[in-house]
Order: sequence, then structure tokens, then C-alpha cells
Amino acid sequence: MILNMEFNLRKGDFSRLGAVKGRTGANFCIECRKESDCKILLYKRNQSKKPTELSVSPEFSKGNLRAVQADGLNLEEYDYNFWIDGEIIADPYAKRIVGRDTWADKNRSADEILRCRCEENHFSWRGDCEVDIPRKDMVLYKLHVRGFTMGLPEKTPDRGTFLGLTRKLPYLKSLGITSIELMPVYEFEELVFQEAEELPKYIKWHSKKKDRIQKPKATRLHKINYWGYGEGMYFAPKAGYAASQTPDIELKKCILQMHKKGIECILEMDFPDTVPLDRIFAVLRYWVREYHVDGFHLQGNQIPMQYLLKDAYLGRTKFFYKNLSQGMVPEEEDKYPRAFLDTDEFLYPCRKLASGIDGSVWQIADQMKKQNTKLGYINYIADHNGFTLKDLFAYESKHNEANGENNTDGMVWNYSINCGVEGETTSRNVYKLRDRRMKNAVAMLFLSQGVPMIMSGDEDNNSQNGNNNAYCQDNPIGWKDWSGSRQSKDFLKYMKQMIAFRRDHAILRMEKPMALADTLACGYPDLSYHGEDAWIVPGFSNWKSVGILYCGKYADENEDIYVGFNFSDFPKKLAVPQLKEDRCWYLSMDTALKNAFLPELEELHEDWYTLEAQSVCIIIGKMKAGKNESVAAFKNDTAP
Repeated sequence: MILNMEFNLRKGDFSRLGAVKGRTGANFCIECRKESDCKILLYKRNQSKKPTELSVSPEFSKGNLRAVQADGLNLEEYDYNFWIDGEIIADPYAKRIVGRDTWADKNRSADEILRCRCEENHFSWRGDCEVDIPRKDMVLYKLHVRGFTMGLPEKTPDRGTFLGLTRKLPYLKSLGITSIELMPVYEFEELVFQEAEELPKYIKWHSKKKDRIQKPKATRLHKINYWGYGEGMYFAPKAGYAASQTPDIELKKCILQMHKKGIECILEMDFPDTVPLDRIFAVLRYWVREYHVDGFHLQGNQIPMQYLLKDAYLGRTKFFYKNLSQGMVPEEEDKYPRAFLDTDEFLYPCRKLASGIDGSVWQIADQMKKQNTKLGYINYIADHNGFTLKDLFAYESKHNEANGENNTDGMVWNYSINCGVEGETTSRNVYKLRDRRMKNAVAMLFLSQGVPMIMSGDEDNNSQNGNNNAYCQDNPIGWKDWSGSRQSKDFLKYMKQMIAFRRDHAILRMEKPMALADTLACGYPDLSYHGEDAWIVPGFSNWKSVGILYCGKYADENEDIYVGFNFSDFPKKLAVPQLKEDRCWYLSMDTALKNAFLPELEELHEDWYTLEAQSVCIIIGKMKAGKNESVAAFKNDTAP
């Protein structure tokens, strides 16, 4: 035992890293080599005095860990940091970081020392339950906690916080969302300080006393790390996202309300190569245990997915990752598929066709039927990185000047089109063209077998003014627009209808891959393709139109779904196969129509349907209605 002026120090517990409160003191377990000098810096809370230093003897080592028990230390009175070989280090296992309580506080110095706090606020999860949304039923919505509500009127309380997100959960529920993906909500440094360049680097300033003009002092500028990617303090929720002084409680309340509404919480976690693998496991288990998180979208190149999927504690946790293969997924996962390949391989075929830049219907048809018993697929048209759905058809080129990098940042190839005018326009004709292309893209997304993901704001015409890399835009460019124009409300209604249509037709979201064969001996395969003649399609790779028939019997449904695509510049006749018994084809939706979805189903009297250029239709095969019966069409009762 080593005596200190205030505390008695002895060898501590190595089983829990970081700081842990005890009844008679506190235990610290630090990652530190035995040869290093190590201290604990204790800061009296709410005081700016020099910290008390506790030297941690190499005698308290085991492997590359050093653990010390400080008897008599009340951690409710102190914040702390570690000091190793002359460098002040924040505890990577800290549950709270002090110093970033206010988002992007410009008064905070670039070299200000942040402090760690051992804080354990009691929270009751009473009434919580596991949501367990089946893969086939998932509709994913990705959002930035701050950006999701900062675009609301300034008088709106709690904008940009966990509490603000909680207040908007009814909106997401009414949209039909089952799973919310949150961009990083752990502690990260949002202020990126930079030295201002007073002169070009090739010019040297030689000052003389007699000079009337002196070299100006260098000033420090800052950018905002708005998205939050990169290594962070993974165990601490982002204090700048909290409306209260207890960010952990506020976030837990938000997740609890998600669960009560039947919505899953998926967290994005970015783990650079410098993060140890054992810490990755500890972080994920911690968020599942303490925050009841339902899944993770993992970023990084060294994620040990084959081991994470075998971790017993994480056995019901969903994982999204870009480098997944079927061989990584254990056989027993067939019973509850929870591994998802999250890439942009759906995005590009969809964008090519929707924008009219190259593309083939066979590429998108292949993406639409993509399914696997073990491995799920996340499909999306737009993500945080790239154009929004609206900008995809309003800008031909990126406009990232506001980022301060001379428009050299961001993706060059977006497969975007401006429909004749770059940016905003008052032309009704241009708006109609853009609206139809947006609806076509959304139809491709929700009529596909994989899990659809909506980027926040794409449901109601959100724009970033052509910025396709808004990583530093903590302003209306990066915020969701809640202004609610008539056009945005109309598009929101269409989005709700498309989500509900997918929900009401299980054949559009089958768990098993389509066989493209009549395995039920019912006269129709589960999935078939049609051209100007039924059952016959051209084999050209650049073909732009096709009819896709989903036979409802393979999902124990009474309705067949025929989807027509025409991405050519001319109207096309698509044949519909003859139906058996007293069944007829009825038009349900056509993006060439003003409101797309018809108020009532319209019976087709021909064995073909003429589809306008650049449009998508949905035709339903069902029992024929009686003479005086009106066939009620699909309607959405949840008007925006």
C-alpha cells in the first residue's frame, strides 16, 4: 500500500477498465505499459485549480494494464484524466466527457483540456420490450440527431437534441418507419481548429523594426465536424446533443419511446484501425446493455464480423456492414437473420435509370430480386454522403463552395440530372419532370426485396442546395427542411403510400430468394418478366422497359403485383399475362399521373398497358368486382 496525502493507494481490480465508484473509494484500470510513468489527475469539480496528482506505481501492473484502488476517494467530487509519459489522456472508457456540453462552443479554446467524469445516473427501463422487427418488415430511416430538428422554427423547444428527436417520433411512426439509424451519438470533437493562412506558403515575411507594416498575427479558424465520424469517446453520449445536463438519461428516454412505438434504434459506430478489437466488443456490449440498442451500422476496415456474429450477448443484435459475406454468417442465423450487407450497389443502377444516364432495366431488376436466407441487403438511393434525392434531379454538378475547399471535395460522379435548369426553378414543367423521376426512384426502392432506407428529409423534398458533401454544414444546408411546401406535402403523401403498399403486400419482401420457377404448380412462377408480349423479353443489355410480375400465391396472398418500368424517351406498351378464373388487372399507381396513386383502382380491358416515357406503374391482379361494386383502391389515411 502507498500512502498519499489524501488517499490510500493499493493494487486495484483489473476486470473493469476505466474508473469505477466503490463504497469506500474508487478503482482505476488504465491501459499502460509497465515501463511508463503513470498518474491520475483529479480535478475538483467546478474549480479551475491545478489537479491533484496520484502516481500509479508499476507494482500495480498486470500485462499492459495498471489498476489502482484509491481508498477514501469520492468520485462524485472529482473529474479526472490520465497522465502517461508526459501526455494528458482522456479515459477511453469514460461514461461522460466534461467540456463539450455546449455544441460547437466557439469560446472553448483549441487546447482546452477535456475532463472525464464517472457518472452513473439511475434510469428505469420499466415498460421496455424487445422490438425484434423481422427483416422483411423493416423500413429504415437514417438521421442526424442535431440536423433532424434544427430546421424547425426557432421558437420550437429542444431543437437539435435527443429530446427534440423524441418529440418527432410520432412523425416517423406515421411515415411507416420501423427502424431509426442514428449517425454518431457518442462524444466526438465537433470543432476542428485550423491556422489561418495569412500568406501563400512560398512567400516568406522578413520583419524589420522600422517597418510600418508588421506581419499580422496568425488567427485560428475552425470548421465543424458536423457528421461526427472518426474515433471518439465511445462510451459517452454526445453532451452537445442533450437539452438537459444528463445526456445519458435523455438518450435512454428517447430509445425507450422508440421501443414503445415499435421502432428499433440502430447506431452508427465508426471504428478506425487504431481502435483495439477488445474495445470494439466492449463498446457494442455496453450500448446493448445500458442503452438497449437494437443494432449497429459499423464503419471501419478492421471489424471482426465473423466473431461479432458469434458473440452470445450480441446474439439478437442487428449488424450492418460493408464487407460481409455469406460465409461469415453462422448456419443458425437462418432462424433470425440479422446480418446486413450495407453498400451502394443498389444506388448506382437505380440512379442511372432514374436520371436517364446509361443504365439497364436488367441491372435494376437483378438488384430488386436480390435476397439471401442468411444475409440481408440495405437498399438506398441517397445517403448522408452525396446528393439528396431532390438534388439528384435538380443539379447536374456538385456545388460544395460553402465547404471552403474550392469545390474540390465530394464525389464527382453522381449520375444526376437537372432536367434543364441548374438548381431551384419556378418552371412547372421542370418541377413535373423532377417529381416524376423522384417518384420513379422511390418506386424502385420500395418494390425491391431488400430493406429500404430513407435518408432524413428525402421523404419531403429536402435539398442541400447542390452540396454533396455537407460534412461541415451545421446550418440550413445540413438541416432537414420542415417548411412544408405544397409540393413537399404531396411527395410526402406519395412516400407514405409507397411504404404502406410495400407493407400490405408480402410478396414484395420475401425472406427467400425468388426461384423464377413455378414451384407451386399454380401456373405462374414466383417472379417473371414481360415485354411487349407476355412472357417474352428482349435480351438487350441496354433495354429500358420491362414488366415484372410477382405472383401473390407464393406469399399466401390473393393479389398479384405487376410492376411496369419505362425508362426510355417514348411511350411503351407492356403486355400483362392472362389471368385465370374471374380475375382482372387493375391499375393502382402510375408516376405519369398527377398524384401517382389512383383514388380507386381502374380496371384494364386490354391485355397490355401503355406506359408513358420515364414512368413506373403498379397493376394489381385480383378477383373481378361485381357489376355495381366499386373497387376500393389503396388509400392512405395518414395525410401529412
